[in-house]
Amino acid sequence: MVRASMVWRAPGGSASEITLQVLLTGMALAIAASGASAQAFPVKPIRVISEYGAGAGGDIFFRPLALQLAAASGQPWIIENRPGAGAFVAVEAAMRSPADGYTLLLASQNVPVTRRYLSRSKPIDPNVDLTPIAALWRTTLVIASHPSFPTKSLKELIAYARANPGKVSYGTSGIGTQAHFAGASLSVLTHTTLLHVPYSSNRQVLEAVTGDVPVVINIVSPVLPHVRSGRLRTLAIAGYKRLEILPDVPVVSEVIPKFEPPPTWSGLFGPAGLPRDIVARLNAAVAKAVATPELRAKGTADGFELIGNAPEDFTAQLKRDIEVAGRLVKAAKIEPID
Repeated sequence: MVRASMVWRAPGGSASEITLQVLLTGMALAIAASGASAQAFPVKPIRVISEYGAGAGGDIFFRPLALQLAAASGQPWIIENRPGAGAFVAVEAAMRSPADGYTLLLASQNVPVTRRYLSRSKPIDPNVDLTPIAALWRTTLVIASHPSFPTKSLKELIAYARANPGKVSYGTSGIGTQAHFAGASLSVLTHTTLLHVPYSSNRQVLEAVTGDVPVVINIVSPVLPHVRSGRLRTLAIAGYKRLEILPDVPVVSEVIPKFEPPPTWSGLFGPAGLPRDIVARLNAAVAKAVATPELRAKGTADGFELIGNAPEDFTAQLKRDIEVAGRLVKAAKIEPID
């Protein structure tokens, strides 16, 4: 617009008028083309950069969801697994991608919410550095122990930890994960010294649960096969309610009323600046996909609660979860790791 104004004041009125008309016509065509592109979206496959490694619980569950998303949007959804660096690899790759709706991010709460308190060098604001599209599902943490460990309930675990200070360790899939937050909060609220042993993946921590690291805190889906085989014993659900698949296992708050479950979900994001109309189309595809009866049945069986909320609701959820994580960090005195 500034250039058009300068040309208009230049000598030679007729030439300036023609130049102005050309500029304005070009702008109108660009705007029309942009609108037509948005109306046609998507016209090619959508790539999803996933923080989950191939075969991880989140990856396994997202694959059938991706098929439903493809059916809802009319284009394939291609998964690119980019685990590593506590999910920063996937998040940073998505942040560098064009904001055109064809490169998205599948991420848990780790980087957008919990790790912001553990990283001085890489703080991520999910409502500024990314574009929230929808929360896809909520998972629940379970506290389990090796059968050789002499406790069969959360009450017994707390009593044993008090009688044996510094001798009870619990494994998680890493520092700053929701499981780490849950264990640290549990230790503070019960005035016990529970030793945190971080591993690099859910698979590693579950394989490591023995007499030396007798307790594990993890999302329920990868724990279930070990529970059903008798290799692990469930002690408590670190969530807001009991699970249909483990109806006899109490939630932590039934034993420790002040316990607040950490945020535990996976969501879909775009790069910062993703146009609102494209966000709306992607969100509509999510809402349609998560309403599929087969997918909901699978979610219930695997311990996943499907969500599919609106972008503004997901944005508000992120703000609340950041506050919850901040309280947990402060109470448990968890220090930044970089």
